[in-house]
Amino acid sequence: MAHDDGLIRELTTLRRGWGLETEKLRGRLGPLLSGWCELHRTTSDREARRVLREAIAAAMADFPADDRLAVNVALAITPGARHARLSDRVGVLAERLSVSERTARRRIDRAFARLAAEIEAGTRPGEGVPDPDKGWFVKRLKALVRLDTGEPELIEERVIVSTRDGLSRISARFTVPRTEDGGGGGERDVVADAQHGVRIGAPDREGQRHFRWPLDLPRPLARGDSHTYSLVFRIRDGKPIRTSYAFVPLVTCESFTVRVRFHPHRLPRAVWRLDRVPQSVLADPAQPGAALPLDGAGEVAQDFVGPQLGFAYGVRWLAR
Repeated sequence: MAHDDGLIRELTTLRRGWGLETEKLRGRLGPLLSGWCELHRTTSDREARRVLREAIAAAMADFPADDRLAVNVALAITPGARHARLSDRVGVLAERLSVSERTARRRIDRAFARLAAEIEAGTRPGEGVPDPDKGWFVKRLKALVRLDTGEPELIEERVIVSTRDGLSRISARFTVPRTEDGGGGGERDVVADAQHGVRIGAPDREGQRHFRWPLDLPRPLARGDSHTYSLVFRIRDGKPIRTSYAFVPLVTCESFTVRVRFHPHRLPRAVWRLDRVPQSVLADPAQPGAALPLDGAGEVAQDFVGPQLGFAYGVRWLAR
């Protein structure tokens, strides 16, 4: 019951004070509840409140009515129970159930223990092979794109957080998109290597331009554990690449930083930021945005907080 205990502690913290109605709700959530609902630190309180309500309601779907009421009252979800103190809400539950306040507290403790067990069971890996694209999120991604080398190179360092117990394998994806004029087609040659933190397996090619590598972690992660690893990708075929670098998160990512280092003899005419751009737009003719200056090393860097799933973030440039 060790992991249930961790969930109970986080749920107990959550029901204090105003419960789900508390200010700065996101800061009150521990890693286990955050991982269960796939919330990150940039999620707004309003969104976190909505997601938690829906997730808790779904987890309690088969609970007895009294247990559902106990959880909803304790967390200030039930109308008429939105008081500033848990002790006042215990009084509300005692009145609704026609029991003493002492008994109402025991009902709350019992219901929360059952809720923790339900969350635990719902997030435990199944009998088959776990999906390496699920069960974790990215706390921080740092990407360095090097265009000053003999072949284009991308170095990624990721800090991931496990959202389930026993996480031992994840995956990495890389795509070489067609250039804006339709060039750079055909089968692409990409190699990947682990700098530290993982063992990388043979790639699964998904078409001519999409790659996926299995990554074995050095030890299984428990839910809430974090781990740092770094990969390097190199495009070896000598064909042209699109004049942009775009990160499209497929799992939750809390923060993302990209730095592009240009060749000193091939500096771009203009560089601009890509921020929440639909993927389909990336293949359109360039529409330069606000110009980003290069520093003395021929580099440009951009930071992104809470990039949304399915949208593109990064930088784009015009070659000379």
